[in-house]
Amino acid sequence: MVEKDDIKVSQMMETIRSNLNLPEKVYFFDTTLRDGEQTPGISFTLAEKKLIAKALDEAKIDIIEAGFPVISSGDYECCKMIAGMGLDCEVIGLARLLKKDIDSVVDASMDSIHVFIATSDLHLKNKLKMTRNEVLDRITEMVGYAKDHYKIVEFSAEDATRSDLDFLIKANMTAIEAGATRINIPDTVGTISPTAYGHIIKNNREAFPKDVRISVHCHNDFGLAVANSLAGVENGAAQIQTTVLGTGERAGNASFEESVMSIYAFYGIPMNINTKKLYPTAKLVESFCGSKFRIPTQAPLIGRNAFRHESGIHTHAMIQNARTYEPITPSLLGINRGDEINQILADSIQFGKHSGRHALKAKLENMGITFTDDQFSRIMNRIKAIGDKGHQIMEEDFMAIVRDEIGDLPKEEKYVILDELTVLTGSVTPTSTVKLKIKKNGDYETIIGSSIGVGPVDASMQAILKIIKQDLEFELLSYNIDAVTGGTDALGRVFIELMDKKTQKIVTASATNEDVVMSSVLALLNGMNKLIKATKENSK
Repeated sequence: MVEKDDIKVSQMMETIRSNLNLPEKVYFFDTTLRDGEQTPGISFTLAEKKLIAKALDEAKIDIIEAGFPVISSGDYECCKMIAGMGLDCEVIGLARLLKKDIDSVVDASMDSIHVFIATSDLHLKNKLKMTRNEVLDRITEMVGYAKDHYKIVEFSAEDATRSDLDFLIKANMTAIEAGATRINIPDTVGTISPTAYGHIIKNNREAFPKDVRISVHCHNDFGLAVANSLAGVENGAAQIQTTVLGTGERAGNASFEESVMSIYAFYGIPMNINTKKLYPTAKLVESFCGSKFRIPTQAPLIGRNAFRHESGIHTHAMIQNARTYEPITPSLLGINRGDEINQILADSIQFGKHSGRHALKAKLENMGITFTDDQFSRIMNRIKAIGDKGHQIMEEDFMAIVRDEIGDLPKEEKYVILDELTVLTGSVTPTSTVKLKIKKNGDYETIIGSSIGVGPVDASMQAILKIIKQDLEFELLSYNIDAVTGGTDALGRVFIELMDKKTQKIVTASATNEDVVMSSVLALLNGMNKLIKATKENSK
């Protein structure tokens, strides 16, 4: 039985280890900021991406794919920013096998480059309009060009699992001969079983030089992304591409949390990941994803019910030995367990209207959060304002405020700013008056709008719509509100999803406030600023 103090899994894993072609070490390549952001409705700000990158680096991730710099000025700016953060991990940029793409990665000062081209006949015929020989020639030319600029070149044959196996191996070998040091074999649309995927990895591993690392990139269309990734490792792959929470196109990618813990639990292969950072990192990313992407209650390892037990037989056995019904201890993932009173006490933080700036600054710095003077002042002012109203501030309240302010767009990048909000409600028709500052030709113009509605939130949103309709036509796709903590004085966190009617661009946004109407208005304005910024970037 594979057994450590914090884990106990089936003894069969130990039995079969000798029959597997396991690597000496497994490396993790995170693509949350690139592939993960392609989740419909998810759009991270630069500040949010910076926090995610920092959290991943603290989790000891090996490689972060910062983006696809040639695609947009926003992606380029993100790549440049993350490359300049001084992270311990490798920061890699994505490029097609095109000179302009590779040049963009070089200009963004990436540590390494990840290049790709499709190899399936389906893609060659319908997308690339190229023959197999033309693809091989392109690989030779452009991988060679990438190698002229980078010591580390990772090559991906897009749609590898629907490619002819002999041609796939030939394409990968061509890339290696041109200078590729790592070969990624993606299951681009999740169309293969673990056994079949393992067969592909095995055949490529046998064909490659031993010093060429094989990476796996699996999508979850059939719910097999993690299983396929493990099948790859069992057949010699030494690198797994993942996203936090399994975010990504369609059904998403292999989950970072599940992949890491599976390697740890089932194979015991050395890796660099600090598993105690898995849950905090997952919660951070969740907070930036909006209402359409929340951690499911039943999610493996990090869901709310992952370490909860109701059966009497189970709970009795758990008291005797937790491993009876929990194969791993929650603390291994950074999840703190305690009874409700102890949890409340543990979560309480001594911040309120009498808190000092030094105490707040020390807490933020201890958490590894970087901030500007303006962001720090806003956090401090919000904490004091809540304390002035007699509210107790819990740890989750504090983190919600920090995420609001640190993850928000800088003031100079905002096109719409709330100046004043007045709401009349109760036994009268709900009415709202909103004063906004709207940037026009570089300067802010103050505009006032009023409206009635079916409630104070609706009235406020209708008032904003009256003001903004000339600058942006959008549709509110979803609106959700959660209490950050329990109690009637809990902060309300509002999640919205907006779509630009002209470009069909969808963004998510959120805001936290002790006043639900204010949370709603701020979330709406945050979303509008994201949409306007994205529109301006895409028009460059």
